[in-house]
Amino acid sequence: MNRTGIILAGGKSSRMNEDKGLMLLDGKPMIQYVIDALNPIVDEIIIVSNNPEYEQFGYSVYEDLIKRKGPLAGIYTGLSHSTSETNIILSCDIPYVSAELLSFLIENNQDQITIPAYKGRTHQLIGVFSKSCEINFLMSLEKEQLKLMNAFKNLNLNVVDASHFDEQLFTNINSPSDIKD
Repeated sequence: MNRTGIILAGGKSSRMNEDKGLMLLDGKPMIQYVIDALNPIVDEIIIVSNNPEYEQFGYSVYEDLIKRKGPLAGIYTGLSHSTSETNIILSCDIPYVSAELLSFLIENNQDQITIPAYKGRTHQLIGVFSKSCEINFLMSLEKEQLKLMNAFKNLNLNVVDASHFDEQLFTNINSPSDIKD
């Protein structure tokens, strides 16, 4: 395989008032669902977080190399620590993501970045990223160009239609009301 899963767990979680990835959903931390989706399709998992509590999951945890620069800095940090050419990037707050969706992205990966679109909306924090993106992301960070789609502009981006998957796979948990018991 030679693939690395990179989970971004460094968000401020201002709407949650607690660390999103560690929040329980049906008795399990949200990040555990993401780990479970990644495990069958990657050789290694990296967690990017400034919170040492993520070490409890048994994977390497790296702090952002460039602080307070959002998801782009997290992706850059993960890629810089990865030894794989192919990397699956996921945010920690998409607990319903599946190995099937990720395998679909891998199968359709032909460029530096492959991300899904669901009913016309792209999901930039679910994707396959080449290690070769690392230098471009560093240049974007140095120029303070932090929006992901702007950082993707100088790279080969492949957006694949994933509308045949269940909409729930793309659900991003941002506030306590997003968790339905």
